[in-house]
Amino acid sequence: MLILTTALLSMAGLAVYLALADTNAARFEVHRRSALYCAEAGLEGSLAFVNANVASWGLMLDVDPSNDPPGYPVTGDLDGDGVADWQVTLKDNDDELGTNDPTVDSDGAVFVVSRCIANAETPAEVMTLIAVGGGGTNYRTQAGAGGGNTGNAN
Repeated sequence: MLILTTALLSMAGLAVYLALADTNAARFEVHRRSALYCAEAGLEGSLAFVNANVASWGLMLDVDPSNDPPGYPVTGDLDGDGVADWQVTLKDNDDELGTNDPTVDSDGAVFVVSRCIANAETPAEVMTLIAVGGGGTNYRTQAGAGGGNTGNAN
């Protein structure tokens, strides 16, 4: 009888342990997704600033934070508690031939990197490459004549 009771208690203890492990895993997944959504919100919330300050990309990319434009790094508060939840910085793409210089942009394209800083235990980071430039060329000899689909000049 004592062996049966011990076995049942052991099985009950194992069941409780497994249930708690599943609960902790689910909680971690909720925090991980929340951090990812936070980082994505930072990306979306900072694009207007980044696009409005194209002329200052060089200052944002260099290693001297004292000459950064006001508002950089871009931060935002999602939950209204007055503490920044995300932070966005710029990172240069590999655009120079030969030795790449990560502090200089030479092709009008940079990575916008958004980090969720709300919870250090579940960090999340997303980035996207954005580019600025002219309107491009209409390819008259290309089938369909490019985006306008105005016919082929051949």
